Amino acid sequence: MTETLFTLRPAKDEDRAFLDAYCYAEGMDYLPNLENVTVAANSGDEAVGFIRIAIGANGIAHVNPVVVHSSWRGYHVGETLMEHAQQIYGELRLVARGSSKGFYEKLGFKACPWEEVDLSVTENCDVCTLVEECQPCPMKKSL
Repeated sequence: MTETLFTLRPAKDEDRAFLDAYCYAEGMDYLPNLENVTVAANSGDEAVGFIRIAIGANGIAHVNPVVVHSSWRGYHVGETLMEHAQQIYGELRLVARGSSKGFYEKLGFKACPWEEVDLSVTENCDVCTLVEECQPCPMKKSL
């Protein structure tokens, strides 16, 4: 029998402190709301990772962001969250930070032109002072 390390569920208000702390630790802004946020929760129902999906003006789902607590990396939390979102939304688009590009490539995402990513629901890389360090890459994957 295999023990389930985590389960997926919609984000709750009680998760907010964890999610905002995870965003802060990764150098991101806080989440504007908990709409379309799915949490990976441990056996104590504490958030160990999450994914937020923002629907662009083009009607396409954009990952913004997917974050896994450092102590839970290597347990397929991020992969499971991405696969779950893919099953729900079909096509996913995102802007990968340079350090995460390999993770997305492993999941089958491919680089795409900037024009295919809705910048109203992703990071605004044009005004970011860390763009050279971050090396953002627009990516997408369809079912």
